[in-house]
Amino acid sequence: MINKLKSKFLDKAGKWLKAYNISEILLLVIVLTSAGVFSTSNVSEARSTPNGSIVVDEKIQKAYFTYYNGHNIGLVKDKDDVKAILEEIRKEFESKFNMETILEFEIEFQEIFVDKRFLSSINSLEDIIRSNIQAKVKAAIIEVDGQNMAVLKDEKTAKSILDSLQQPYKERAEELGIELLDIGFEENVVIKDAYVEYNQLEDMDKVLERFMEGETEKQIYIVEEGDNVWTIARKHNITVKQILEANAPMEESDILQIGQELNLNVPEWPLNVITVEKIKYTESIPFETETKKTDSLYTNQTKVSQEGQKGEKEIVAKVYRRNGIEKDREKVSETIIKEPVKKIVLQGTKKPVKGTSSSRGSSSTSGSGTMSWPTKGTLSSSFGRRWGRMHNGIDIAGSKGTPVYAADSGTVTYSAYNSGGYGNLIKISHGGGIVTYYAHLSSRVATKGQYVKKGQLIGYMGSTGRSRGSHLHFEVRVNGSPRNPLNYLR
Repeated sequence: MINKLKSKFLDKAGKWLKAYNISEILLLVIVLTSAGVFSTSNVSEARSTPNGSIVVDEKIQKAYFTYYNGHNIGLVKDKDDVKAILEEIRKEFESKFNMETILEFEIEFQEIFVDKRFLSSINSLEDIIRSNIQAKVKAAIIEVDGQNMAVLKDEKTAKSILDSLQQPYKERAEELGIELLDIGFEENVVIKDAYVEYNQLEDMDKVLERFMEGETEKQIYIVEEGDNVWTIARKHNITVKQILEANAPMEESDILQIGQELNLNVPEWPLNVITVEKIKYTESIPFETETKKTDSLYTNQTKVSQEGQKGEKEIVAKVYRRNGIEKDREKVSETIIKEPVKKIVLQGTKKPVKGTSSSRGSSSTSGSGTMSWPTKGTLSSSFGRRWGRMHNGIDIAGSKGTPVYAADSGTVTYSAYNSGGYGNLIKISHGGGIVTYYAHLSSRVATKGQYVKKGQLIGYMGSTGRSRGSHLHFEVRVNGSPRNPLNYLR
């Protein structure tokens, strides 16, 4: 009987030896031998029962070496005890973070037969696991062109940030009555799930602020012929103030030299909003001038027999914008609303009689001059009846801070905040009873009494006073009566 037991034990021992490295075996043998596990006193005498079965001491039982991340942390009777500890810890973290949580670990078990007195305490095993465990939470990552740009607590928060970046452009389109065909990002933006450490999560407001403010990138601009600080600012969609600050102690009145280097602090955003708008606006159609000969006038005399009148056409176009700045425009259709009327000028053919004043009987023809567009932007509202009342000018929509220039040379007669709805307002008198209004400015540059030249900077576009969205309200008044500015602008 003893020989059979030895044979059976050696067979099991051979299989067990293959499963462990030599250092673990030596350590186990030393411990168990010193404890008397392998001594005959710990094994009951084997005996045969009437039915021929073998009875062995009940102190020896099956157990499991538990390996946590490759390290042996103890002996357990039941693998489920360890799994229960891990699940309990996971639920504690999940309750603490209020987020889906996983534990990062590797658990392995190796079966062994051992005296049950050498089983590890469940509490000590739990202490070891708790002191080494790492928990991760399920988060949402905003990925921009393959780079992780933000780590948020969930997909809803990430989408909220992206929506917040687009919302101002949706509101602008709604306020101006513009049909928004499409809105998105210039970059490839993806929201993906990932498990991260809890302290890696970012605050939603701080991420939104970072995306909206962007970073300032320093660029060098080489001055070209015809440049001034105003044209350079318009060309790069920045303000004159930004140029002066980046090139201190340069002043606005300084004369630029061709080839001169200027620093331009141009903001760069991690995400750029692209919009496609469908807009309608009117354009004037220039009239033709026809000259007719007449012998009723002297050769040095002319007379307008028919005044010319501009026509008008409605244009439907798609406008492509990047962060609110127009980058391209595609005309979809044109419809003529009013045909232009030809101007007819009579040119005299009669030779003047000797001694007769050449100016006698001639008609004096002096034009009122032309005006240039006061700012860059989109014509969002025309002159005439609007919403049941008279609109005394035109509205040119654009970004806040867009430079505004004098449409013609003249003297500033008013530069102050107007509480009647105009907000920051500048008036310029051009002589002959002609006055231009520039309303809703974010700030004024020209001052009362100052003489300004055509195209000179006088302020910046804004939305002060009774206004919905950033735009310039521009009026032309002749002897106090509002006139359609489109008849004066070239």
